[in-house]
Amino acid sequence: MNPPSAEHNELRLVVTIDTEEEGLWSGDYPLTGEVTNIRGVPRFQELCDRHGVRPTYLIDAPVVQSDEAVGILRPIQDDDRAEIGTHVHPWNNPPTSEERSPRNSYLCNLPEQLQREKIAWLTDMIESRFGRRPRSFRAGRYGLDIHGARILQELGYLVDSSVIPLTDYTPAGGPDFRRAPMAPYHVGGDDLIEPHRSGQLYEVPVTVGFTHRWFELAGWLRSQAHRPLLRRLRMVGILDRLGLATRVKMSPEQSNARQMMRLARSYQQRGYPILMLMFHSSSLVPGFSPYVRNERDLDDFYNRLNTVFHYCLNDLGARNSTLVECGPGQ
Repeated sequence: MNPPSAEHNELRLVVTIDTEEEGLWSGDYPLTGEVTNIRGVPRFQELCDRHGVRPTYLIDAPVVQSDEAVGILRPIQDDDRAEIGTHVHPWNNPPTSEERSPRNSYLCNLPEQLQREKIAWLTDMIESRFGRRPRSFRAGRYGLDIHGARILQELGYLVDSSVIPLTDYTPAGGPDFRRAPMAPYHVGGDDLIEPHRSGQLYEVPVTVGFTHRWFELAGWLRSQAHRPLLRRLRMVGILDRLGLATRVKMSPEQSNARQMMRLARSYQQRGYPILMLMFHSSSLVPGFSPYVRNERDLDDFYNRLNTVFHYCLNDLGARNSTLVECGPGQ
C-alpha cells in the first residue's frame, strides 16, 4: 500500500502501553483520575521479562502525579527493563484552561500555544519524576497534527506513535488517518501523514491492516467504503460482516491471538519493518476497561499476549525494541 522504509533490515516488535487513569470509557473527560490500574503493571512486566521484551510505558498526567505509580514504574525503567514515554490527555494535563468537551479531548484541536504548554508540562514532570527526559510520544485519542509534531521536535522528541492508519476520527472531531502509511517514516512539511526523506521526528504508526492475501484489495475496498454515499449506507460495516475488508489492530484488546499473528505475518511478507502492539494499562486489572471485565478475561488477555510474543519473537524472528529505539540509527 505504501513502500516500506529501508532504514531497518529486520522485523522489530514494539510493545507500547497507554499508561493512564481508569474510568475513561464513559465518554466523560474528568479533570482528575485514579490510577489504581498501575498495580497491574508488575504482572505484565514479568511476562515481558520472560520473553525478553522491554515495553514502552507512555504515561499521562495522573500517572506522573501519583507517588504509587511512579514507585512501580521508575524501578522498571532504572533497571533498563522498559522505556518511559509521554502520553497527553488534554482534559487533565495542566494547564487546563480550555473547556472540557469531546472536541477538545483531541490535542490537535487546541490552540498551538496551549498544545505546547501541555506537552512541555508533562515532559518536564516526567524528567523530574523519572530522572530521564522522555523521547517518545503518543497523543491521547491519537489526537496529533503537524503543529503538535513540530512542538515535539522543539522539545527534543525523536519518535512519535500517534498515527493509526486506515482510521478516521473526523466524525468525532479528530484526525483522519485513512491515507497514513503503515511503514515508519520521517515527519516534515505541512502534513503529519506525508512521509519525508529526513527529519528529526520519526513516526512509527500503530500496526493495523488485513489478514488475508488480498491485503491491497481490502485496503482499496475500505477506502472506497468511506466515500460519503457509501458511508451513509454503512458500507464499512457491511464489508466487515462479510470479512472482505476487516481492519485488524495489533492489540490484545480488540483482536484475538490468531488475528494478530496473521496480521504480523502479513506485515513481514510485505516488508514492513515494525510491528507496533498497543493497549491501555486499564486492561491490566479486571473491571477497569470494557476489554477485561473479570479475572477470566484477564487470563485470556495474558494468554493472547504470551502467544503473540512467542510467535513474533520466535516464529517470525522479530527483535524487540522500545519505541525510541525504533528511530533511525538505533
